[in-house]
Amino acid sequence: MIRTCGITLGTACAVLFAGAAVALTPPPPCDREENGMMTHDVEYLGDETSGHTIETYLNKTTANGIVAGAPGPIPQLDDFNGVRVTDCRSGHFVAIHGVGQREVYAALTATEFLRPRLKAGKTVRIQDVRRAADALYGGEHYLRVLTLRETEETCGCSALYPGLWQK
Repeated sequence: MIRTCGITLGTACAVLFAGAAVALTPPPPCDREENGMMTHDVEYLGDETSGHTIETYLNKTTANGIVAGAPGPIPQLDDFNGVRVTDCRSGHFVAIHGVGQREVYAALTATEFLRPRLKAGKTVRIQDVRRAADALYGGEHYLRVLTLRETEETCGCSALYPGLWQK
């Protein structure tokens, strides 16, 4: 048996993990339900100058455990499980169903519609996000690309771009 500081390795690990469990932090404030949908993992699209957030966006899980199976707040968002890119100035957002946040982030920021603006530190336009999303995902039958508008400031916009939302 390996001993460290007079205790067995197994005991040392248990003490280490018990200490780590106490140090766990709560989930970020925007990992929650928002206007009838679940959101999590909000981050800047590009950098802090883009004016846009990207986050995982999905329906709530049904009582019997079907992930993203609950009805959406509007029919277009029924059975939605994907990503939302929000313009924090206007509240308009592009929602892309059927793809993951990491994939969408990498693909969108590499398109000719967004890459030059992001590289130059210029403001991104929601129309460019929609054009990029349509070019990447618009032809797929399973995928859906929607442009909608939030009427209230999103948690992600409030957290990453305080004061940018137009009232």
